[in-house]
Amino acid sequence: MSSDSIQRILPINGAFLRLMQPDQLEQLYELLELNRDYLREHIPGIDLIRTREDLQKRWIMKKKNSLQFGLWLDEQLVGRCRLTRDENSSSADIGYWLSKYHQGHGLMTAAVKDLVQFAFEAWNVRRVEIHCGINNLKSRAIPEKLGFTNEGILPNDPGIQVNGQMVLSVIYSRCNPNQQ
Repeated sequence: MSSDSIQRILPINGAFLRLMQPDQLEQLYELLELNRDYLREHIPGIDLIRTREDLQKRWIMKKKNSLQFGLWLDEQLVGRCRLTRDENSSSADIGYWLSKYHQGHGLMTAAVKDLVQFAFEAWNVRRVEIHCGINNLKSRAIPEKLGFTNEGILPNDPGIQVNGQMVLSVIYSRCNPNQQ
């Protein structure tokens, strides 16, 4: 299967991950706009995407070793996940956000669990990391539910600017059980 046709069915009726395609950017922009105030609380740089063209530019500049997935429920885009591989360290990291209207049903937990499995099996990485804002308890709950290790905050980490505030990130990690 080519990387541009990846689709992963999740164990929640009607839910799946699908690799985002350029023709879906309009849907992604509309979802971002619908959730902008909520996302602004936790995602750095969200207000740098002011127009559809800004989103298009970010799409073009996406990282070489990064896969951008849409999280779909009954053919409706409800969130986004990013899986990025660092070949030098044989690791990957996952970033995600979910519409405020679809939270609390296990959708993102199922999506992240699936992406971890994909990273371990398809990419054979040794480790997967998730970085969450220290006060983003909903986001932090996902790696905690999935058995990730809370590694704390990097020493001397100045934090990232989110909604005008400097926010420290908690690092969670999980090692590939097939490489123990």
